[in-house]
Amino acid sequence: YRVLNVIDAALSSYRQNRRVRVEGEVARPGDYLLPPNSTITDALQVAGGFTDKAYVFGTEFLRESVRSSQQENYDRALRDLETEFARAGAQRTNTAEEATALQARATGTSRLIDRLREQRPTGRIVLQTRPDAKELPPLLLEDGDRLYIPSRTTTVGVFGSVFNSGSYLYTGTRTVTDYMRIAGGPTRGADQESVFVVRANGEVVSNLQGSTWWRASTTLQSIVAEPGDTIFVPESINKTTFVQDAKDWTQILYQ
Repeated sequence: YRVLNVIDAALSSYRQNRRVRVEGEVARPGDYLLPPNSTITDALQVAGGFTDKAYVFGTEFLRESVRSSQQENYDRALRDLETEFARAGAQRTNTAEEATALQARATGTSRLIDRLREQRPTGRIVLQTRPDAKELPPLLLEDGDRLYIPSRTTTVGVFGSVFNSGSYLYTGTRTVTDYMRIAGGPTRGADQESVFVVRANGEVVSNLQGSTWWRASTTLQSIVAEPGDTIFVPESINKTTFVQDAKDWTQILYQ
């Protein structure tokens, strides 16, 4: 009986209408109630379609069920990371200098964990659109989905270990390297091999990845930047320390 009730509830949920919020550059932003099996395309249609200022590539699609799953996985990863840090901090020291260095590292990792705990997943689903996209994939909607279409941005951000972090005017021809140069270039402590770019559609790309639809065998730095790109230059840390080993973890968690 209980199993049948669960099945009935699932079927009822599947047959329910979808409450969806559409915001940003559409003709009629607002909350809409759509029938089952509705898609993003249907939501955009009832909202009147894109305005002429819409930046489709930068669309944010948020889903509560995804946010909940992301938060659960994020919390689990943080616990694992904290355990690894604790194990690394339990090592013996032979000199006062080593003890001081270990204490400083423990303080730094504790602050890092605290900062990571402040991050909250948004539930964003990366729609994997192209920079010149004019439409969105017809993904089926869930109750509570949110769709935000921004206006076309005119800047590219450069942050991290550069001399002048900030947002710079997009020109359409500058590469990632050009924008890094405008920001003063990498500092002496920059880890240039680990530079990555967060794209407006939510994708993250770096030199450590294989070829993708937007680049073949060329390096990340030679790629032409797109509006809304955020270029991040990480700080280089002594690779013999555990903190360096955990750097990739923290970047993935932060992203």
